[in-house]
Amino acid sequence: MMSVAPAVADEAPPVDPGRDAVHQRHVRNGSVDPSAPVQASGEITIAAPPAKVWSVLSDVRNWPSIRSDIGDVAGDPEASPDAVFTWSTSGVRLTSKFGVVEPGRKLTWTTSLPGLVMAHEYRFEPDGAGGTRILCRESLWAPTVAPQIDDDELRSRIRSWLEGIKALAERS
Repeated sequence: MMSVAPAVADEAPPVDPGRDAVHQRHVRNGSVDPSAPVQASGEITIAAPPAKVWSVLSDVRNWPSIRSDIGDVAGDPEASPDAVFTWSTSGVRLTSKFGVVEPGRKLTWTTSLPGLVMAHEYRFEPDGAGGTRILCRESLWAPTVAPQIDDDELRSRIRSWLEGIKALAERS
């Protein structure tokens, strides 16, 4: 007797949540997208005051000094709500849009390209010793463009950002 496994329907492809929807629902309200399939966070303490650390991250012209794979930053370098800028990482051109801009306290932005929507949240806190503790959370939706990026890979990329911010803030 031969047995045949029942047919299993293919999963429906995920629906792109859209940058504007993620930006309005989450990033403009100070958070990442809790429904995104990829989520990660990280934190680091930096021996520099919050205002200094803020200036390093919030001025997008600094980003190539934070991570060597970043270049071609264009747009308004000063963070302000809904300001749009573009940048490249590893040759991929991305568009980002700031959400919450609270100098020295919180910075959020959305990053997108067709098939990818990412939300970023950075919180800055005094560490009690004259330095700054940064807490970062990110969410990613990119099932077809970057399926290799899982929670662990995103966590590794966050660590790279945090270490780059620390190095630049502590040496300048």
